[in-house]
Amino acid sequence: RGPHPVVVMLASRTLASPWPLCRVLVSASRSPSRVNSSRACRPVCSTTSTSSTAAETDLVAAMRWKDGAVIRMLHDGDCPLCEREVNMLKQRDCENGRIDFVDIASPSYDPSQNMNLEYEQVMSTIHAIQPDGTVITGIPVFRELYEQVGLGWVYSLTKNKYVGAAADRVYDFWAARRTQVTGRESLEVLLARRKLDEAGRVACERSKSDD
Repeated sequence: RGPHPVVVMLASRTLASPWPLCRVLVSASRSPSRVNSSRACRPVCSTTSTSSTAAETDLVAAMRWKDGAVIRMLHDGDCPLCEREVNMLKQRDCENGRIDFVDIASPSYDPSQNMNLEYEQVMSTIHAIQPDGTVITGIPVFRELYEQVGLGWVYSLTKNKYVGAAADRVYDFWAARRTQVTGRESLEVLLARRKLDEAGRVACERSKSDD
C-alpha cells in the first residue's frame, strides 16, 4: 500500500520548514498523553558477557571523543537540506562545543571510530552517539541536539507518546526519499556507488603495496 494521505501531508509540510518537523509537531500537540517518545535509545552492545563488555569498551575508546562534547551527530554532508540544519546547529553551538559533528559522506568517515556504524546504516536514518557509546536514532536525535543549543522546546512535544510516534513516521517517510527530493540520485544508487568507490580505493591501495 502507498503511504497514508496524512503522512504525505505532514511530510510535505516538513520539507517547507528549515527546521524539520517543527511545524508538524506544533500542530500535533493536542494529544493528552505524557508518555515519552516511542523510539528509545539503544546501546550497540547489550550482552553482559565479559568479552562483549570489553569489546564495547574498546569501541567507546576508539571514538576519539571531542573535548566538551556531550553528543556526536552523524550527518550527510552531501544533503543540502540536512546541511542547512547542521550549519544552524554549528552556529548556535560554536561557543559551547557540546555537539561533535561527523560527516558520514566524507571519504575519511571511519565506522570503527563511530561504534561500527556503517555508511549504509547511517544513511537510512539520522544517528547520534553519546559518550558512553549509546546510539540514538530518529526523532530523539533532533530532540537531544536541539536541547544542547537552547532550542529544546522545538521537539519537546515528541516526548508525548502519540506525537513522538507520528513524528517518527513522518521522519521515516522523509528519510527514505530525501536524496531524490534534494535533487540527488536514489538512496539505493548512492549506496551502490559508495561501495564501488570503496572497492576501488581498496584495490588501489593493494596495488600500491604490491609495487
